[in-house]
Amino acid sequence: MAKKGEKYKCEECGLIVVVDDPCGCEAVELICCEAPMKPVKAAVKAKPKAKPTTKKK
Repeated sequence: MAKKGEKYKCEECGLIVVVDDPCGCEAVELICCEAPMKPVKAAVKAKPKAKPTTKKK
């Protein structure tokens, strides 16, 4: 079942689809370029580096 916010990518043309309104069906297969689209894994965001603190005199 596709969930809201999931992304799928076509391996042929590079089209990316984001699920906005899931249908609730048990099995979902998105087709593009006559091939099933692959789920895109969520990218891990890097934590911002802490700014060095300076001591005030």
